[in-house]
Amino acid sequence: MREEARSRSRNRSGYHPGTVSRSKVGAEIRGKHHAETIIVGGGVIGCAIACELAARGHDVLLVERARIAGGTSCAAAGMLGADSEEFTHAVMAKLARQSRVLLHEQEERISSLSGVEVGLQQHGFITPFRSYSEVSSYKNNRSSTLSEEPIWWDRVSVQQEAPWLNRDTYGAYYRPSESEVLPVNLTQAYVRSAQAMGARVMEGVQDVHLHTDVNGVQGIETSLGTMTSRNVIIATGLHGEELMRQVGLSSPVLPVKGEIAAVQFSPHHVGYRPDKTVYAEDIYIVPKANGEVWLGATSLPGRTDTKVSVQGIQKLLTAATSWVPGMKDAHFLRAWAGVRPSTPDGLPYVGACESVPGLFAAFGHYRNGILLSAITGSLMADLIYGKTSEELGIQDLSPNRMNRKEILQ
Repeated sequence: MREEARSRSRNRSGYHPGTVSRSKVGAEIRGKHHAETIIVGGGVIGCAIACELAARGHDVLLVERARIAGGTSCAAAGMLGADSEEFTHAVMAKLARQSRVLLHEQEERISSLSGVEVGLQQHGFITPFRSYSEVSSYKNNRSSTLSEEPIWWDRVSVQQEAPWLNRDTYGAYYRPSESEVLPVNLTQAYVRSAQAMGARVMEGVQDVHLHTDVNGVQGIETSLGTMTSRNVIIATGLHGEELMRQVGLSSPVLPVKGEIAAVQFSPHHVGYRPDKTVYAEDIYIVPKANGEVWLGATSLPGRTDTKVSVQGIQKLLTAATSWVPGMKDAHFLRAWAGVRPSTPDGLPYVGACESVPGLFAAFGHYRNGILLSAITGSLMADLIYGKTSEELGIQDLSPNRMNRKEILQ
């Protein structure tokens, strides 16, 4: 049935191969490396997909141009803020909450399989305010997609529940279901679990080009040679646009640089250390399972460098100290920067590429890659096993949507 469906899809697509690779890589030709599905990209999204496919007994090969979790995933804060994050599209809000639940369900299994603790903590998120006008403005700007009503803490409650917050805090919303992880640990847990279940992983695979013929995708050409497959999933974040362009598809990615700092409180100042994430308008302050507290993040659209600026860190430390005065007694540990892959409409590209049978996309998650990793893995596995985007309710995330808009214009 899958072969018939794929054949029909190819016939309907009217796909004609481009000039990316003129050499044919037919189903009868097997290179040194072959898999049912090749995943290009070893960030949290690619590793989550590999883990889910391997769990279903699928033959998977994941290739990464540098090292696993070496890009955007290693620069994330690891928040699972499904309710705190402001999603303007209903499907994103729904998927975020589904993914948070799914990740909690996966945590024990992938930690056991991989031997990696992901640092999952559920202490809730606090959104504080300095005045009544700030609360009113916040309410007016929020959409109606929230599924869980936050708990309101007045000034007295704030001091009781979060005595480390600035005493001038007017009030705060508390969302107890919010949680967070150590992002690199999560990515490593996914990929090692995938390997434990039979997936293969290759790092340092450069110069990836898509192999296509009249039937669709046939694999990839790389610095290490030809790798053949029935399906290819592009999960390369910032580099996804380049690969899609090879087959004539427009999937723009907009880089947004972000800087994060890490501090640590000494045992003498443990009472000043936040025990819940502060998710304020100008800063987030995230207490991590490793004892550190992470502060983030700046937002610099169009920037692709990963240099940390004095101005950016100064801005983070000033905002953090304003909300948590005891922060001034913490020890500065380090700072880092990463580049997030955003899209013109704020939605990731998740789905099958209609014009190229066997090609799938899963990139452009912007600042929610960690949060959406679990559900993206599940959705991509469902698509590989024959479900449609319409059946899964994710047609608005189609990697073909920008091409349709260009045609209409």
